[in-house]
Amino acid sequence: MTPSSPSRPDTDTESVVAPDGAGRSAAFTSSTGSLRNWLAVIAVGMGVFAFTTTEMVPIGLLPAMSRDLGASEGTVGLSVTLYGAIAGLFAPVLTVATRRLDRRRLLLVVLGVFVGGNVFTALSSSYALLMVSRLLTGFAHGVMWSIAASIAIRLVPSDQAVRATAIVFSGISIASVVGVPLGTLIGQSDWRIAFWTIAGVGVLILAVVIFLVPSMEPRAVVRLAELPKLLRDGNLRTATLVTAVMVIGHFAAYTYIAPFLEQDAGIPSGWVSALLLLYGVAGVVGNFAGGAVAARALRSTTLACILLLTTAVVLLVVNGRWHPGTIALLLVWGVAYAALPVCLQTLVFASAPQAPEAATSLYICAFNVSIALGALAGGWVVDASGPSAVMFLGGGFSVVAALLMTRYRVARPE
Repeated sequence: MTPSSPSRPDTDTESVVAPDGAGRSAAFTSSTGSLRNWLAVIAVGMGVFAFTTTEMVPIGLLPAMSRDLGASEGTVGLSVTLYGAIAGLFAPVLTVATRRLDRRRLLLVVLGVFVGGNVFTALSSSYALLMVSRLLTGFAHGVMWSIAASIAIRLVPSDQAVRATAIVFSGISIASVVGVPLGTLIGQSDWRIAFWTIAGVGVLILAVVIFLVPSMEPRAVVRLAELPKLLRDGNLRTATLVTAVMVIGHFAAYTYIAPFLEQDAGIPSGWVSALLLLYGVAGVVGNFAGGAVAARALRSTTLACILLLTTAVVLLVVNGRWHPGTIALLLVWGVAYAALPVCLQTLVFASAPQAPEAATSLYICAFNVSIALGALAGGWVVDASGPSAVMFLGGGFSVVAALLMTRYRVARPE
């Protein structure tokens, strides 16, 4: 039966497994997989870390890049906004276009483009060249997000799929905690050094992937015209909608967390960066904790994380200026949100096991486009009504996501 079959009971008893195991490496010698394969999973996660770092590091370098390239900070900021838009919008197209390539070879190509794009960025002498280099890297980013988790779960036994997914997506959280701040620090004297360093990290990851990741034939050949047909599956449609609504709500609120903390929560400006660092650390914890629990109860874990996030965002406003409460609620927000990419990606895999990469490309498209929509919606509300209003906006979207999540139907284990 398909995942959306109406004959499946709407129960929370479930068995989360990887897509069809055809094409797995034969290197497994135990139920947990070989050490080499787990190291390969970590290498893929490091690739996600590198891509996330290069996506976000211009935020901390905008003043220096603006002065050097003779463009306003807002204009240079488009190198982040358009990067994400390109990664999301073109992920489905590029994933389909590369559907016949060996996944190891495709991963190497993507990492090669990543290295070249960052070198090009470091060498950019004008704003136009900067944008060309960033968009080039953005194309590779979309493909990386579409294939990373599906490659990781093929490296491990089926019952370890969620753990492998959590390791891959930990690259996002670790980039927020370590990669972006460190990249900003390295680029303080010269912003180009940051991109040279990121390119160097990319070379190291490329070398590790060459050594550790085995050849992998593509599993399912999906044509571009067939992508919309995947959304006929009720569960995949629900997972994609939940992703879009949840991400819009999160970024509507989180994009403006700094002005909220300073203006409405009464947090001294000198504390804000430290609190955001704690938020990132909580995210790393949430990423792995969410993966561990999701393996046993996927829908319940996803719904719980959404409700935790909703509660934390709304109570931040109700909490007022009581600083211990603000800090605690911010940490809860960090844990809940960081667990969601693991849960949502696993929902996508479970909904379309016959075409995991094509389904993931739709998920990535929804995710990245929703980031931009969330920031845009939050900007309108914060300008009109202030930072507290944008927290309620984020909470409202989260409630909608929770209601949508109740429509996800879970299979009874065989």
